[in-house]
Amino acid sequence: MARRVRRSRLTDSLTLRGRSFLAAGLALVACGVVIGFPDITRLGVLVAGLPLLVLLVASRQQLAFATAREVHPAVVPMDQWCDVHLRLRNPGPGRTPILMAQEQVDYALGDRPRFVIPRMAPDAEHQVSYRVRSSVRGRHQLGPLGLRIKDPFEMTLRLAAVPGTGEVIVLPRLVDLSGGALTGGLGNEGTIPHLIALHGEDDVSVREYRDGDDLRHIHWPATARTGELMVRQEDRPATRRIVILLDDRASSGHEQRSASAFEWAVTAAASIANLVIDGGTHTHLILAGEAHAGYGGEQLRPERALTALAVAELHDPATFSASVRLAGDAAGAGSTCIAVLAAMDDAEIDAVARIRPPGSPGLAFVTPIAEDGRGPDPHACAARLRERGWSAVVVEVGTSVAAAWSQARAGSMSATR
Repeated sequence: MARRVRRSRLTDSLTLRGRSFLAAGLALVACGVVIGFPDITRLGVLVAGLPLLVLLVASRQQLAFATAREVHPAVVPMDQWCDVHLRLRNPGPGRTPILMAQEQVDYALGDRPRFVIPRMAPDAEHQVSYRVRSSVRGRHQLGPLGLRIKDPFEMTLRLAAVPGTGEVIVLPRLVDLSGGALTGGLGNEGTIPHLIALHGEDDVSVREYRDGDDLRHIHWPATARTGELMVRQEDRPATRRIVILLDDRASSGHEQRSASAFEWAVTAAASIANLVIDGGTHTHLILAGEAHAGYGGEQLRPERALTALAVAELHDPATFSASVRLAGDAAGAGSTCIAVLAAMDDAEIDAVARIRPPGSPGLAFVTPIAEDGRGPDPHACAARLRERGWSAVVVEVGTSVAAAWSQARAGSMSATR
């Protein structure tokens, strides 16, 4: 809801009729002076002065409105309607004239609504309603309200803008990925190797001996220290935590990122986030140098994740570097890492690869920077990620999100076998 009580910004001008009267009056004045007929000159002054007098009187009239917008719902999926209720109140001491109004809305929301506002007594209210929808995600502005005022002679036109705006947030498009859950620990229960060889003996998880444990797993240093049998735990339960990283760099080197590639990345991130959150995973969404997670230990809600992706924009590479650091912190000791990336150089790839904790699965979708193939090679980026233990899928131009997800699922199944 947006509320404003301010004077309207006015722009006064003559209409075609007013300009015609002014031109005719000036012509009569000239003719009267040339041929020496004072009566014609007086008539010309009267005709030319009428639109100027009306313009002077109109300019002295001030308008002030209180506006309030209510949007239901304020956050909508793509291509769905939302209702906007606009209330106007006349706080001034006098009656307002009949007004032609046009709501200034983003072009993505369709045609600008137009309506007539009747005369309003002091403190009177008038409400109008209209509907908007958009096939473009993002935060779209509603308002300010534009007014058109004509005098009774229609010689002057006043354009006014009533301060005050509202907004509607359109969520990104979602692709149905249900039935395509990844295996190999990506969002599923199971065990993930602890990779003792990479951590060293000090990092081995130990616990008390239980009946049935393999005696070969007895941890003798811990047993000697505690006086009780202790065994190594080389397998740990997979944490149902997923970190989703969105690459929102505006450029890579000297190449600008194409808008279509970024929209594909946003759609993919939104669809994956919607899938894994519905699956009950503890999800962390990282973009624009910010981390989005649940409050107070709660899980991230789908509406919060989708709202953050709805307003996603391209940023400078330094912002993405901050996102990479946040993703590494969120991944912690064990998390499934999913990254939707654009092709990048080796140093950036290495920084992204370090997000994945040892022993945890990682999945990356790599898109080209530009549709014409300029910029870093996505195949080389994917190959370098695979060398670092990630499952990487190259997204060619024209590939759908569902097809890329199916390819990733097939690759995950092969890796599991």
